[in-house]
Amino acid sequence: MEKEKSEKSICSGDIDHTETPRPWQSFHTVYTNAKAGMDGVDKEKVQRIVYDMSKGSKYFENEERKEAFMRQKIDNMRAQCAKLTPTDISQYQKVADRRILELETKRDLSRIWLHVDMDAFYAAVETLSNPSLKGKPMAVGGMSMISTANYEARRFGVRAAMPGFIACKLCPELIFVPVDFKKYTYYSDITRKVFQTYDPNFMAASLDEAYLDITDVCKERSMTSGEIAKELRTTIFEETGLTCSAGVGSNRLLAKVLHPILLILSSYLFCIFSTP
Repeated sequence: MEKEKSEKSICSGDIDHTETPRPWQSFHTVYTNAKAGMDGVDKEKVQRIVYDMSKGSKYFENEERKEAFMRQKIDNMRAQCAKLTPTDISQYQKVADRRILELETKRDLSRIWLHVDMDAFYAAVETLSNPSLKGKPMAVGGMSMISTANYEARRFGVRAAMPGFIACKLCPELIFVPVDFKKYTYYSDITRKVFQTYDPNFMAASLDEAYLDITDVCKERSMTSGEIAKELRTTIFEETGLTCSAGVGSNRLLAKVLHPILLILSSYLFCIFSTP
């Protein structure tokens, strides 16, 4: 009975205003977004803590302004949409259809791109340097800002681009390690030497991320993109002791967009095109 009553209230728009207000639910920031290794995190708890510890700050005020601006923008778009006549909609649909046809003629699915991303790179390098950190929640950075966090810390909702004082509230046992770019650059150079064996003209997006066109190497070695990705990941692990994940697509954007789908301890490869 209680469930039926609740469902009827929702469908009719009859909201129970006696429920305790939860202002943090409408407070959306980068800190509350999901990231690899954050499956099972109590998102509402993270939202509430971020909200409580940000309230009253310049950052908080700016986020509120951005939220208000976005709500106004959405309301304006809805108002414009409500004024559209069936003729308007038909006309816009024709324009969209023509544009789709134009894009289809230009689309190139002949290339095979690999997007490689090192797993929690800074944190992983620090763990290599200090094995005693293994299995403990750890973040690279300080109380003002975190550069990255290992998977143990992410289970508490701790993530990159989060102020350290908020991270400590989420995970009181969090260990901070100072940033050491000399160390990260050393390991990055090793990974790039591996990338060059597959694509001499690979594109480095950062110290821990790169795009490789593996079309030619797949043909030359009669291997599928999945086999190349698996071999590359194995080689990087053997050379550095670090793990990475790989996304495959017919262009850089697809490879990058699909990559988050596979980020479960770097154990899956997702391919989205018919060419091997």
